[in-house]
Amino acid sequence: MSWRDRVWEQKWLEPFLPNYLKPLNDSTVETEETKELVSEAAEFLSDLATLSELPRINKTFKRNIKGYLFKVKIKQKKIYLELLDTKKSPAAVKKRIYITVFRKQFKAEKGMGKCADSTIYYTSGNRTIVRNVRNHPLFQPVFYELHRLDLSLAGKALPEIESAEQPKALMNPEHKPSTEDETKAILTNLDSLKKQYRKSEPAFHKQINQLQEDILICIKDMHLLDIEEKHHLKRMVSYDLPNLLETYDSLSEDQKEKTFDEVMSTVNSMRDYVKKQTEQLQSSRMDRMKHLLKLNEVRYNNSSENVKKDAE
Repeated sequence: MSWRDRVWEQKWLEPFLPNYLKPLNDSTVETEETKELVSEAAEFLSDLATLSELPRINKTFKRNIKGYLFKVKIKQKKIYLELLDTKKSPAAVKKRIYITVFRKQFKAEKGMGKCADSTIYYTSGNRTIVRNVRNHPLFQPVFYELHRLDLSLAGKALPEIESAEQPKALMNPEHKPSTEDETKAILTNLDSLKKQYRKSEPAFHKQINQLQEDILICIKDMHLLDIEEKHHLKRMVSYDLPNLLETYDSLSEDQKEKTFDEVMSTVNSMRDYVKKQTEQLQSSRMDRMKHLLKLNEVRYNNSSENVKKDAE
């Protein structure tokens, strides 16, 4: 056990700790919005951990979604993570979280890379407060996903995660979802929604059916989508669309009547997004074909001319 852990166990010492070591204990920060920020950040790190075929050392990766900005900087010895609430964040208290961990091969602690920094900054009244989130239960999924990312960078198998709420270290062998698994999950979610609204809301059932047809065309080349495009597609089907329809279901009849057109418009926007992705994939295939035609023309037409010259 490190000296910091020993100090944190002595609750009577907390008032004497410097601000950056005092554990976070503030109900204005420990909110559903913060849980969502952590969940999105953990998913982002999990996506990065699966990019084993791409160079990631000395690279910076960013994701901006739902009012949250995430930045991961990967160095040879350390991994730097920033989690920020932007102006569009639904959180009443805006936060900045900075986490730095050593790569396990350079400095290890409790079977993971040693944590060098884990501070949260937020404003209360007119002053900025600094606290530590290293041992806060809410932030453990982030530290666990950083550990999985570190393992991936080292070329090691990734342990699975039991749940977003209770990450347990080093459990099972690596399970990397294949493109087939991802497409199957997307279609399964859509089928479930179609069955749910077949009788209760025929209009929604029709829209979901059309959305499914659009997605079927798009996911034929799902392997060509980049990490962000895959993330948005999966999130739309597994979270955004179900959440939209379930919230609509919870409204009174009068409220439903007032918001029906907006809900339909939102689902249409989702369809437009999928169609745009499909068009981009088709354009990419066409560009690839043009490139191959030019390349083969240079290779083989020139070769034919050279053969003729040699024959003469």
